Amino acid sequence: AQEAAPPEPAPRPPVPILTGPALPLSRAETAQLAANVERGRLLANIARAGQIATQDMLVRVPDPNAAGISGWIAVPEGNATAVIFYAEGADGAPPAAVYRGSVLGGRMVSHRIFLTGTRPPLSPIEARMAAARRATDSLDHQPCGGQDFNVFVVPPTTPSGPIDVYQFSAQSQRGHYPMGGHYKTTVAADGGISSSHGLAAVCADTAVADTPAGSPAAPVRIAPIVDALPNELHVFLTMWTGHPLIVAAGDPVRNFAVGSDRIAEMPR
Repeated sequence: AQEAAPPEPAPRPPVPILTGPALPLSRAETAQLAANVERGRLLANIARAGQIATQDMLVRVPDPNAAGISGWIAVPEGNATAVIFYAEGADGAPPAAVYRGSVLGGRMVSHRIFLTGTRPPLSPIEARMAAARRATDSLDHQPCGGQDFNVFVVPPTTPSGPIDVYQFSAQSQRGHYPMGGHYKTTVAADGGISSSHGLAAVCADTAVADTPAGSPAAPVRIAPIVDALPNELHVFLTMWTGHPLIVAAGDPVRNFAVGSDRIAEMPR
């Protein structure tokens, strides 16, 4: 006799899809997100001031290499931002300014150039910032896209406080933005590196369409991150691209809407 066919397995119940309002953030998470927004906005301000000052410097310093320029830093100056392009000092002397400009409201408001004669040395905090920037040159960090890193140095909050240095991969072509290849390094008061890690180390190039005039910018969804919360890089990226981001973070995954002034968890 023919054997009976085995019974069909019972269908598995469908995987539940959780919906509903976002879970409330803890007080620590709320404070961390606020700090990330503040730092991301500061980085965007440094980047913008550096871009404006670079354009002005290149007009006034015909040959930056011949002038010995080895880097730049940006520091607050009242309501403005001072951008200093400097040359390394000789025989242990602190770096000296080659160009010092002031950016306010998206434009240059003053500049001084020191191509000949005695160049003014950087202040102690400015010299620490230049040294912190130089300390990251030896790290085994590789930018995405084949160009040099954009390097942003955050001034310390106290004269002997740690200094954060960010190495961000540069844009390789118009309309495309590197969502990976970005690093943060903290340099201690003694000049040693106390920590260094990738904010988004894996290379990922994302095409971002221009926003038609009169239309809101469409959100850009990026690859999930292992961190529990979006960080300052994501705030910087939304200001750089001109688009809000949707960031999936943590395990279990939580979705966050990242804007230029706020990070909020989205409904599940």
